[in-house]
Amino acid sequence: MDELQMLRDLPAVANVSKDRITYSNAFKQVCVIRYLAGESPTKIFREAGLPPELIGYKRIERSVARWKAAVLKSVSGSSNMSNGEIITELVNLYVHAVTRKEKLDDIAGIANPDKANIGNAPHPLDGANVSGGGVYIR
Repeated sequence: MDELQMLRDLPAVANVSKDRITYSNAFKQVCVIRYLAGESPTKIFREAGLPPELIGYKRIERSVARWKAAVLKSVSGSSNMSNGEIITELVNLYVHAVTRKEKLDDIAGIANPDKANIGNAPHPLDGANVSGGGVYIR
């Protein structure tokens, strides 16, 4: 399997061409939350199946910085908040967006095979208070 196909098969990647990788919104959101929690961008990418040797260490750092800046703009009052408070707000927004998508999928009759498999599994966002709107990162 070539590198482009390997990248296409990753859930973190929305699209890939010879000279560009577009990451999924979910990956960007989770990446920023984990980064604000103190994890290394390189570690986050590596765990998502995105080898830094292929992506580029500098490209990873710049992407995370760009996504973080976009997220901070989307969280009102973030300039006066700690990273922990920003993370809590982002988790709330993320949970709300996922819940809204699942409801819309149910209304539209779109089957979600992953939903059946995670029913009894502990969710990493358990206990989050769902409020607010969506977070959009470019």
